[in-house]
Amino acid sequence: MLYLAVLGASVFIIAFFLMPTGDDEHAKLRLGVSAQGIEATETSLLAISLRPAYMVLIPLVAWIKAPQYKAWIERQFVTAGMSGLMTATEFMAYKLLMTGAFGAIFIVVFFNGLLGWDEALWIDFVVLFIGFMFPDAWLNGVVRQRQDNIRRALPYVMDLMTLSVEAGLDFVQGVGKVTEKSKKGPLIDELSFFLGEIRVGASRQQALRNFAWRVNMAEIRSFSALLIQAEILGASVGPVLRAQSDLIRTQRFQRGEQKGAVAAQKILFPLIICIMPAVMIVIFGPVALSLMFGDGPIGM
Repeated sequence: MLYLAVLGASVFIIAFFLMPTGDDEHAKLRLGVSAQGIEATETSLLAISLRPAYMVLIPLVAWIKAPQYKAWIERQFVTAGMSGLMTATEFMAYKLLMTGAFGAIFIVVFFNGLLGWDEALWIDFVVLFIGFMFPDAWLNGVVRQRQDNIRRALPYVMDLMTLSVEAGLDFVQGVGKVTEKSKKGPLIDELSFFLGEIRVGASRQQALRNFAWRVNMAEIRSFSALLIQAEILGASVGPVLRAQSDLIRTQRFQRGEQKGAVAAQKILFPLIICIMPAVMIVIFGPVALSLMFGDGPIGM
C-alpha cells in the first residue's frame, strides 16, 4: 500500500510538472506556425505531446452527446486562454487516455506481486477514477490560475483606464492606451481581444458581454454591466471607472484578510500534530521517567 501511494504521488508530480507551457510551442504560437492553431499562450505540453494518442480514441467517445458538459468544457478552454487546444470530444478522448494510463500503471504494480487480490479490486476503481478526473483537475487549475492573474492585475489596469478616461480620452481609446503601455498578461490579452472585436464591427455592449463571458469572473461581469448601463443611460464613464476601481481594490484587501485568517486556522493542524507532541514529551517526559525509576535525578 505504501509503495502504491508513493508510486501514485510520483506519477501525479511528474504529470503536474509536465503541464506548464513549453517554450517551443510558445515560440511557434508567436510566429503563427503552430500546428494546433491555439489562440492563447498557455498550453499543456503533456496534452500536445499526447495528441496523436488521444486522437485515435475519438471514435470511442464520439457517440457521447452530453451537450451541457461539452459546452462547459469549451467555455473552460476559452476561460483558460487555451481556445483551440482541443475540442470537447478530444478532451473526452484525452480523459479516456489518462484513465487507461493510470490503469496501466496499476496493472504493472499488481502483476509484480506488490498487491493481493483482495486489495486490487477497490484500489483499481480508485486509480481509474483518479485517471478519469485528472484532466478535469488540470483544466480547472489552469482556469483558476489565469483568473487569479487577472484578479491581481485588475486594480492596476482599472486605475490606468480611469486616469486615461479622466484625462479626456474615450473609453475605447483609454483601453487601447492601457494595452499599449501595460505589461503583457492575461488581462491585457483579453482587453486586446475586446479592442479587436470593436475594430471588426462589434458594438461596445456586445464586446463587453463577450469579454465578461470569456473571463467568467464576478468582478469582470460587474465591471461590464456597469459600463453597459452607463452607456445606455448616457452617463459619464469616468466616475463609474473610479468607483469600480475603488471597489475592486477593497475586495482585494478583503480577500487578503480572509486568506490570512484561513492560514491562521490551517496552521493549527501541523501545530497540534507535530509540535504539541514534542512539547508534551519535553515537559512531561522527565516527570514520567522520575515516576518510573524513582525520585532521584534521572540517569543516576
